Amino acid sequence: MSGSSRRAFLLRSLALGVSAPTVASVLTGCTGDDGRPFGNPATRRRADDAARYRGHITVAPLENPPKAAQEALTRAYREHQPDVRISWQTKDYTDTDSYARWLDTQLSANRVGPDIVTSGYAPDFRGFVDFNEYRAQVNPYTGQPWEKDYAFEKYRELTAEGTRPQLGTDQAHLLWYYNKEIFAAANVSPPKNWREVIEVSSKLKKAGHIPLSTNFDYILPGWICSVYFDQYHPSWSTAARSQPGDWNWNPELDGDFDYDANDPALHAKYTYSAQRFYQALKAKTVRFDTPAMVELVTNLIRVFPQYSNGDFFAYTDQYLPFVQGKAAMLVDGSWSLTLLHKDLQSLTESRAEKLGIKAGKLEPFDWDVFEFPPMEGPLVESRPRPPEGTTGYHLGVVEKEPQHTEMVMDFLMFWLSKPGYTAFLQGTSDAHELAPAGPPMVNGIEYPREVSDLLGKIQQKGIVGPAYGSFWVNGPGGGRATQILQALFTNVLQRRTPPQEYATQVQKTIEHHFADILANTGLTEADVANPARRPRSV
Repeated sequence: MSGSSRRAFLLRSLALGVSAPTVASVLTGCTGDDGRPFGNPATRRRADDAARYRGHITVAPLENPPKAAQEALTRAYREHQPDVRISWQTKDYTDTDSYARWLDTQLSANRVGPDIVTSGYAPDFRGFVDFNEYRAQVNPYTGQPWEKDYAFEKYRELTAEGTRPQLGTDQAHLLWYYNKEIFAAANVSPPKNWREVIEVSSKLKKAGHIPLSTNFDYILPGWICSVYFDQYHPSWSTAARSQPGDWNWNPELDGDFDYDANDPALHAKYTYSAQRFYQALKAKTVRFDTPAMVELVTNLIRVFPQYSNGDFFAYTDQYLPFVQGKAAMLVDGSWSLTLLHKDLQSLTESRAEKLGIKAGKLEPFDWDVFEFPPMEGPLVESRPRPPEGTTGYHLGVVEKEPQHTEMVMDFLMFWLSKPGYTAFLQGTSDAHELAPAGPPMVNGIEYPREVSDLLGKIQQKGIVGPAYGSFWVNGPGGGRATQILQALFTNVLQRRTPPQEYATQVQKTIEHHFADILANTGLTEADVANPARRPRSV
């Protein structure tokens, strides 16, 4: 799978609010001043009370780690568990659908083969280990509870049932990149609000540049629409959260909920209830034909598509125009901090081929990042909350016989704690492919100065995006209603429909196609009518 393709897979997944692997890119010269920045994990010894295992573990996530990383982690683990054989059943998939089909086949077998997979691509499978049950368990390789080794508390990435079947290795953050040299030549500064986004984009376009590299595939409808919808509608959280008596009510979390529109972690402080959300839609207590929606859409069409890529409505890799110096700004994730640095320093022939450009070094330029510029006005209720979460390698464990599952969890605890992750990173660095997608989720990891400086450009705030943020554009993610909503959004962007009429059409579409929407979410009318009832689809 090429680097550019991997990025597309990740971005689509984030747009849908699910996890996916990071871009496995290269960053040479990351060994740091000491040569081996991650230490020598082979010298570490397990705690005396660690169990001894014998067996075979098959590791098969979507992302394919470098062979050196696989071998380094395997060697380090076998120092502690010499009778456990680790088999890496990984490859470069052409797309995520291929992996999802493969995983579905594996999980449908009478005897499931793989043990560690990217479980986010099998959301309907109920046989994954719930990592919440292991958080407090003592990790024999560190002598402390696993939740001291892996930062579970950073993000509350739970299923509707409240389980946690997947863990990611890195922290993701969405932000805007900009070419400092283009900005200086055009005599503009990073925009501090949406009005300045429009002004800066106009000046950049007049100077002959693509102002903002985005696409219509996932960045605008999935990220930007959700972030700015939340600015106008944070109060929807009160309608979409679980209430006392609901089947998924969590008294420890939901009982202490205190609505604060500007709390960065607002949407991490309640349990989302799809039944409550659709109940509010049906009752029309939340609606889209409002002045707030008209203002939001009016702001968006002042930028898109005229200040974005010329092929905006066709799928494009938004990264390429920026790294080539054609686009002045880029909306992307933290994974491009290390990727961009590497590409501008030394573009290899293989990397150039993956990007679809001629071999040779790109013209380097100075760049930096800034956070999402806020929309402003009397109808805006909060500051922007660009969603964060886990990225990198996403790992889930298939529940099997108790003793086998215990062995697999022992290996995963080793991997996702300092002793194992140190070995894994060292192997990645030795292969010249160290490019973390964000700060590590594993505690105690210190990256080389060059990498840590790049990752230091972002500050994680524990932000979780609202589950309903892009519903007005993407609907339930399938069916007739989704097709109509996406077509309506295309029309308003192309100025075929005025914002006021557009907002009215969105509301009417949801009212007229409510049955189709429910069908595509797996909910029934009875589920929506009674949030205390646990849906069969959950």
